[in-house]
Amino acid sequence: MSNLQTPVVMQSARAVLARPSVKRRIDPIDEPARPLGSKRSALVVKRADSAALTAAQKTALAATGDSFLVSADGAVTFLLRTTNFGLLMERTQRQGAGIRLVQTMVFRDVKSFEFWCAVEPLRFGDGLLFSKLVREGHEAFTARC
Repeated sequence: MSNLQTPVVMQSARAVLARPSVKRRIDPIDEPARPLGSKRSALVVKRADSAALTAAQKTALAATGDSFLVSADGAVTFLLRTTNFGLLMERTQRQGAGIRLVQTMVFRDVKSFEFWCAVEPLRFGDGLLFSKLVREGHEAFTARC
């Protein structure tokens, strides 16, 4: 007699385990935003009014012959003025938290103005405003000569 036994075939295990039905917990970050409190809402309104007032004051300060350019969202403004020294340009950039960056430059000639335009990042951000700025700058230099 032999010691060999016939193999016993066992049932295979299920490939997919059945999971009990579990509801997904909603993370707090997935929930809708809470409404702003009264103080925060008032601050948001005040900042919006302040931005509109500042833009209105800038246009009032612009003298005849000055060019005042504003981006679509009002975040960037340019004031161009022809002076005896060259083209005066004031660039104001307003950021989200009430921070404002003001740059004032005087360009003596067209070459220096074009050099600045070549490195200005606004040409990629707002092409329409940038082309208006270049056109107004060149017109100011031709009117000055």
